[in-house]
Amino acid sequence: MSEALAKNQGDAEALVLRYLADPRPDLKDLVIVHYSGMVERIARRYSGTEPLDDLTQVGFIGLLNALSKFDATVGVQFNTYATHLIAGEIKHYLRDRAQTIRHPAWLQELRHKVNKATQALQGELARVPTTREIAERCGISETAVAEVQASQETVKIASLDTTPGDDGEGGDRDIDRLDAALSSVEQVSVEDRVLLESAMEQLRDLEREVLCLFHFDALNQTEIANRLGISCNYVSHILRQSLSKLRKILSQDVREEIALRSESPEERSVIDSETGIYDEDYFRARLSEEAHRAVSTEGTCSVILVDVEGLSGLRGFYGDETVRDFLVDVSAFLKNSVRALDIVCRNGSTGFGVILPGTGPNANMVCARLQAKVDKWLVTRMSGSGSVRLKFGYATTPDEARGGADLIKIAMNRMNEAGQSEAA
Repeated sequence: MSEALAKNQGDAEALVLRYLADPRPDLKDLVIVHYSGMVERIARRYSGTEPLDDLTQVGFIGLLNALSKFDATVGVQFNTYATHLIAGEIKHYLRDRAQTIRHPAWLQELRHKVNKATQALQGELARVPTTREIAERCGISETAVAEVQASQETVKIASLDTTPGDDGEGGDRDIDRLDAALSSVEQVSVEDRVLLESAMEQLRDLEREVLCLFHFDALNQTEIANRLGISCNYVSHILRQSLSKLRKILSQDVREEIALRSESPEERSVIDSETGIYDEDYFRARLSEEAHRAVSTEGTCSVILVDVEGLSGLRGFYGDETVRDFLVDVSAFLKNSVRALDIVCRNGSTGFGVILPGTGPNANMVCARLQAKVDKWLVTRMSGSGSVRLKFGYATTPDEARGGADLIKIAMNRMNEAGQSEAA
């Protein structure tokens, strides 16, 4: 049965629903043919130590399992559900068959648990977690964590595809994560999705179209070539080149982020020693960078300025230490009140700046919600005292300004106008 026939059956999800309602063998064949491209693509992601044909066959087993277990009433698309089961089936196969040094299943599961906790903690703490922190998160002893980490070193294998000078942490692993994101974009975090969309905008129109057809529409290279009127070899070339470009773009973004975050003695620290968040210099540099990125990619970015009034009275009555503690509490509250994607920084001695990548005209609503939330918290924090209050202002690019300095100026004006209207 040809792929063209499968394609003529209409929407893939509708085809799956038809099979679930009437599980005929011919409908099953149509589903398998339609999703064969996705199976092969996922199998290629894990090829290297095992033949691609073997991994593809294992992937089809995962597809059949997904078809037999899928529940349309849950609200998850079959494409998403099948992607995870296919990848899981291949991973289990590689775990049992392809390890140079085989470990028992319980140790492999524990290693997965430790790695997952390590990644989560590293994202939360912005540093490498300690053995004790990992042990507490996993609910196991520090000795067990140390033994799992030691066992992990024994199964590290250098890829034959990595180029000299790779440290083993980048290279093709970046492509794997990128390919996984393209295959199931709805499962990607907001931060990674914005980063991926920004990187995609830097590709040529044809490169973006080929990537979307291949990864989102699950078309194979022959179907893409027929649709776009180009050769299969050119489609293959575009896929390789565009993924390579995306990897370079994302790697550059990561290097810039590391450079900005660096705290080594040789480089300037960007962390405010008083509150533990980014300092004012980083705020202004990062805001200019995000504004430039939004303008160049036809995206959006906003900033919210927050200024604390009444600290002199607080200082005079309670002292400098109380003021410092209050500013630390405000910074922590702001970080917990915005998205993980947003960046909270110091701005002046009594203020803060919040950078909102991807936020456009609704920045005023975000600012209003944040102000209402802070006002409620302030009543509890200050035990009803009205001597201290927080002022807010916002600005958006590219609608209102195209640079970081202009954004700050507009947000400051709004903040001052709001303060004057309240005083009146």
